[in-house]
Amino acid sequence: MKRRAFLQNKLWRDKAIDLMQELKSIIHWQRLTDAEYDYQLRQKLLEESREVCRASSRQELMQELADVLEIIEALSAANKIPFEEVKTIQLKKKAERGGFEGRKFVTIAEHLEGSFGEKYCLADPEKYPEITETNLKMMDQV
Repeated sequence: MKRRAFLQNKLWRDKAIDLMQELKSIIHWQRLTDAEYDYQLRQKLLEESREVCRASSRQELMQELADVLEIIEALSAANKIPFEEVKTIQLKKKAERGGFEGRKFVTIAEHLEGSFGEKYCLADPEKYPEITETNLKMMDQV
């Protein structure tokens, strides 16, 4: 029987390889170094996060959220960070800054010169582009 090969170049769950081999697939894989594993977990987190965004049903969303949680737990373990500590930090941040239940979507933030907010935004201009009078007028025209 003829086979067709498909490029993967991604981290797979451990049992998935065995399951596919039981179905007569030939799976080519290699064991990653610690640094490679850390990198691939981070890439997998991006992949799974995109799948969360594309989920179209409640069931699909639950499945994708479970995958994201699995990756977060693996990434924590790979970096010798107890998952309980991550959860503790999450709860502390929520207590201090709140969660997202309020559904507050910020369109523009205006910060005083020299303030923490200004420095924070200037540190990542791709993520937080500065709005000038010129581009504000252009936004109004759209």
